[in-house]
Amino acid sequence: MIRLTALMFTAALLASPLAAESEVPETPSDGSYNTELGLPYGAPGRGEIDHEALRRRSLEVLERQFGAFDSAAAGLAEVAAAHCTGEVSEDALKAQFAATWLAWAPLDSYQFGPIQNIGAALTVNFWPDKKNFVGRGLRALLELPPEQQADPSVVAGASAAAQGLPALETLLYTDLPPCPAVVGISGYMAGLSNALYQLWFGPDGWADLARTTGPDNPVYLSAEEFTKTLYTAVDFGLVRIEEARLGRPLGTYERSFPTRAEAWRSGLTNPIIHAQLRGLEDLIALGFAGDVREPDRAWILQVFEQAHDRLDAIGVDISTAVEDPATRFRVESLQDKIAYLRSELAQTIGPELGVDTGFSAADGD
Repeated sequence: MIRLTALMFTAALLASPLAAESEVPETPSDGSYNTELGLPYGAPGRGEIDHEALRRRSLEVLERQFGAFDSAAAGLAEVAAAHCTGEVSEDALKAQFAATWLAWAPLDSYQFGPIQNIGAALTVNFWPDKKNFVGRGLRALLELPPEQQADPSVVAGASAAAQGLPALETLLYTDLPPCPAVVGISGYMAGLSNALYQLWFGPDGWADLARTTGPDNPVYLSAEEFTKTLYTAVDFGLVRIEEARLGRPLGTYERSFPTRAEAWRSGLTNPIIHAQLRGLEDLIALGFAGDVREPDRAWILQVFEQAHDRLDAIGVDISTAVEDPATRFRVESLQDKIAYLRSELAQTIGPELGVDTGFSAADGD
């Protein structure tokens, strides 16, 4: 019943007009922002659980992250259109494509609410793609007349595998002709990214749902339940890194699978992991903030930095590293660090917030 109500709630929002641009929230001017520490609503390490304050801070983090993806995707649509008319170079298009994927990376952890309800995770990033649905979807799209390939509304009716970032990567990093399909796909993604922002932060969006917890709320009966959702999202993001972004290309010691690495064609595998980790760090440092006591908060952020260091120490793309025993162990070392990070979160951050992990996309249907 709750799931049906949430879906009806999302459908109603999708039917409403979408704003053209998203705005980043302003810093509070009432003295509740600690400028020295860069933390809103109280100094870190207080160790007192205030779920309403945590919700307020966390929504600010999420709004910046969703706003960044909205802006990047809109920019990608503009650059793609300019490239296909000869006004912008291929290198500029690839740079904006990379910026858009890295802006999406933090959102990959938040597979609840609007992302879940409209299937955006699959549409934006159809991965893992075990049966080459991206290739098949693109072939079907490229068989259409050019004007239809460039039409976002036509792309909206195509296979989900041909609507997002992996499809664009295939067009930009193989011998397939990128134009005019990149115009249609990037235009569709720009509309989707703005829809996600509005579904979260527009009038009566998911953020308002999170702000009005209580017995009449169809999803969150208390502010604590939203805290649990966020904490579960952090754990899910780390599972995605450990099991999919690292585990899939690692395979077994007898056989690795380099082309199972996410975004291996464009060389974005490692930067995507960095970006997803940074997004989770922001939620913990600025969202959870003072509701996690010191020294636990500082320690968890230090472990995140250790994970970044191990990722940098790999020295080459993960798709390359897993093939060489001399570098494969560094990928395994990073995977161990992510597993350790999950364990530390479960032993410290979760109990301090008074929550544990709930059901997530990692649990399957």
